[in-house]
Amino acid sequence: MPSPTPHAAFPGAVWPAIPPTPAAALLAVLGQLAESQFMTADQLAMARRPQLEALMAHAAAQLPFWRKRLKAAGLDPQSAKNAALSLTEWHTRWAALPVLTRAEVQSLDAQLRVAKLPDGHGVVGESVTSGSSGRPVRIARSTLDYFYWQAFQLREHVWRGRDLAGRFLTILRDDSRQVIDESIHLRSMADWGPPASVVWPTGKSFLLDYRAPIRLLVETIRELQPDYLCTFPSLLMEILRHARGEGIELPPLKEAIGVGEASPPELAGLCREVWNAPLCSTYTAAETGAMAYQCREGGRWHVQAEKSYIEVLDSDGRPCEPGETGRVIVTPLHNFAMPLLRYEIGDLATVGQGPCPCGRSLPILDAIPGRARDLLMLPSGEFRPPYYGHHAVMQVRSIRQHQVIQTSRHRVCLRLVVAHPLTRDEEAHVLKSARDALGAGFEVDIEYIDEIVRGPTGKFAEFERRC
Repeated sequence: MPSPTPHAAFPGAVWPAIPPTPAAALLAVLGQLAESQFMTADQLAMARRPQLEALMAHAAAQLPFWRKRLKAAGLDPQSAKNAALSLTEWHTRWAALPVLTRAEVQSLDAQLRVAKLPDGHGVVGESVTSGSSGRPVRIARSTLDYFYWQAFQLREHVWRGRDLAGRFLTILRDDSRQVIDESIHLRSMADWGPPASVVWPTGKSFLLDYRAPIRLLVETIRELQPDYLCTFPSLLMEILRHARGEGIELPPLKEAIGVGEASPPELAGLCREVWNAPLCSTYTAAETGAMAYQCREGGRWHVQAEKSYIEVLDSDGRPCEPGETGRVIVTPLHNFAMPLLRYEIGDLATVGQGPCPCGRSLPILDAIPGRARDLLMLPSGEFRPPYYGHHAVMQVRSIRQHQVIQTSRHRVCLRLVVAHPLTRDEEAHVLKSARDALGAGFEVDIEYIDEIVRGPTGKFAEFERRC
């Protein structure tokens, strides 16, 4: 698919276009990213190191907390000896820098915020995590950091080959909504909004507030007939289950885009079955912006290594090997308002290995199971991702929603919302599927409920540990 022609800054200079300044800046970064995506691991590390050292120097100059930590790790960014370190020695010292925990970010707060940004970094805003764990995190972010977030969002549009003339529907929370009832709240925009519309002409976009019954959301989707739909994976799951359960035919869709949550393993297959559309999952966070995008060719996730330095560590703090799952440690490279060096974001990821069929050499994640705080506790006291046979459970068509609650080390409750009562065989299938997946030592119960209520952010946790 040829690249779209950007907006022109001058009348008559349509092609090749000379874009206006904001678009030109984004396209300049996008052009560099088109080259860096094919760098070797060492080339990428060497290209990233000056940016990381500039961030460290800024943090050490303004914040005593980071000055002390960096010096203790042998990473004094103001020392000439530090610049002369080999890449291997540099990484050794970097690994000695203690991981910054979520609790530290919450408790230190002001001690991690700088008093003055470098020239050109703009003003300071704030991002707030969803707080689904009950403890939100507030992050100061600069205008420049937001600019980089936009540039990487453009990269995803290009990677996915999206038709910018299409209609784009987002189903998330609309804070402009004044009255909260069971009606539809829909806003229509002339274009996709930034960053896409800053650079290129686009089709219309729509923002649909998720706070409405699923049947009304589905009716609105049928009326709008979008080319792209972006929403939480858990909400997309409910939409698909409703359409399948009611025999509703959904309009053609070029792509469903899951954001804000880890996608359940069965969601891609369900999207193909019910909507005949591919699912694209993105890995982003309020603290960092884009961290990994799903590859159109290989289906795995390419780490956005030019924006964030991502490490995946095992329980002993060592880098995970391909195929191993560990804690995600992230260092955003461009946020000088609140430097986060080796921040443990609270997620899990499985390290992948190249080459990728697309030819890009960026680091690969095979899977992103979700948040570390949502792990299943085994009877032994150890933890693992919550595999409970959800694909087999959802083969029972009358199940509209499900939620798994772990109430103790030995007991799990399946909360089910059903269209009609399950037969004995269906109940037996659900229980056996869950017990087989959970393994020995677990008792499984079924609880029938009328509705599973979403949290205040619109996210819906299919698994919750209460022990």
